[in-house]
Amino acid sequence: MMKTFNYRFFVVLSGMLLTLMTTNCSDKKTAGKTESADTTAKTESVIQQSAPPFQKFVVVTVEEESLYKQADADSPNLMRWVESDCESDFCENIYQWSDQPGKPGFEVSTDIMACEGVIYPVLGEEGDFYKVCTLSEWCSIESAYIPKASVGDIECAPIKADMLEAEEDYFKCRVLKEDKYKDIVLIDNYEELEGEKLQVGVLTDGIVAIPLDYHIFCNLNNDQKEDIVIDDSEDEIFLKFTKSVAMTVDDSDIFQLDLKKLSAEQTAKIVDTVIKKKPQYVEYMYHFPAQGLRSFIYIAK
Repeated sequence: MMKTFNYRFFVVLSGMLLTLMTTNCSDKKTAGKTESADTTAKTESVIQQSAPPFQKFVVVTVEEESLYKQADADSPNLMRWVESDCESDFCENIYQWSDQPGKPGFEVSTDIMACEGVIYPVLGEEGDFYKVCTLSEWCSIESAYIPKASVGDIECAPIKADMLEAEEDYFKCRVLKEDKYKDIVLIDNYEELEGEKLQVGVLTDGIVAIPLDYHIFCNLNNDQKEDIVIDDSEDEIFLKFTKSVAMTVDDSDIFQLDLKKLSAEQTAKIVDTVIKKKPQYVEYMYHFPAQGLRSFIYIAK
């Protein structure tokens, strides 16, 4: 598990957003192309990010393939080890090369590392191999090689604000329109096991960049006087909110923060809390017309 930044969970869009290192190989879609659309205009933002790190993407077109340490199919391949006796939903994972000894208490997973439909950002190429990014929430290994014969090109298109704000169960997005905070994206995701989490990113050049130096855990507290109270005194950030700025989750008795009800002052308070630290890693969200939104982690520049 990656230990170098304090970020527990990837944001997940139900049916839309998948993490880079996935264990679900049911997505069999192949590469597709689309006409390019207008990109989001560049604006100065309180969240400063460098130019998008990835210019080319490939999608796995074979049923299964390995990820190699070198541009050589005889070199060690990337493997995932999982806790042997873990009974919870948050078992520890270790990613390492096949020529490294296993860790006591862990066993090799049978999951395929690269299966049909999985997208990888390209970092370079060497002979008959592409060098692809393999960083993820769980994997601290930055790159691996995949045979060119096992992948195809896949086109991406700009993300638009209305695309992000489309209603999804449990997943809510709001793109701010105010001058200073223009194109700042608030992303709120509720999951039954993990609870509610809030992220702050920026929409620039048709890509959403989300710093990973923080995580905001949200929960209801109807006893407080202010509608939102933020505690960033610890490594994690906690946001408590009242029912006046909340909505029910799927007509249940569970309340989720309603991003549309937040005032300009409240959204500014959230954003200003997040930008206090410089991130070591950034999550980049791209739109692939053939598959939807996908997210990748890379080192902050």
